[in-house]
Amino acid sequence: MDENVGLENAVVQSAEPPKKFTFFGSYSHSIDAKGRIIIPNAYRDALGDTFTIGPTRDFNGIALYPDVVFDEILAELSRMNQRKPFVQSYTMQFYKLSYRDMQPDAQGRLLLPPKLRQRILSEAKDLEISGGYNHVRIVDAQQATEDDQEFMTNKDEILEELGDLDAD
Repeated sequence: MDENVGLENAVVQSAEPPKKFTFFGSYSHSIDAKGRIIIPNAYRDALGDTFTIGPTRDFNGIALYPDVVFDEILAELSRMNQRKPFVQSYTMQFYKLSYRDMQPDAQGRLLLPPKLRQRILSEAKDLEISGGYNHVRIVDAQQATEDDQEFMTNKDEILEELGDLDAD
């Protein structure tokens, strides 16, 4: 019995804590003529050697997901009732616009897949690349400015709503 307890303790002690992905900040970049962006240095280590590029959950931007985060999203999506047509539609669009095992070149440039780029960014050339806590978010700079203005216009109401949330 004592042998098993020792073994369990050894396993618990040797297990590494789960890696936390926290992406913060906002950077302005442009898409080059070949459809590449530069991933800001601040995000490169946390993304890892390979990562997934796909739509944000609301399809309003492109996201760079560390593989662990993307695996969590896939698990969440698989728990949804796949018999519902709207679930099938959403997941199919999410899957077909997601690309695994992506990596930047030696200069930190990343080719945005053409179908994803066209569907999400349309013809945008100037981008905002920002932290989305557990992913990197890429959006049209003009849309980002409009979103920022809308937030500032509605910040009092937003702060009031936040104040009403239970902190549990």
